[in-house]
Amino acid sequence: MNHSASRARPVAGVIRVLALIVGCACLLLAAICFAIAAQVFVQTGVFAQSYTTVGLISGVLGLLALTLGRAWR
Repeated sequence: MNHSASRARPVAGVIRVLALIVGCACLLLAAICFAIAAQVFVQTGVFAQSYTTVGLISGVLGLLALTLGRAWR
């Protein structure tokens, strides 16, 4: 009996669930960063580039993590 093959399924499931959780967390962080950047722009008229950059990076990483979570078998 091959024990390493029997452990592969639960590990793959854990990785998939973690990827989905991380993806959702990154997308939530992106939404928060964009909301802060928009609020700063409305209140001051100054473009908050740092929040926008973090929001874009978080959004891309979140989408990649969700894609990994869907594709992982």
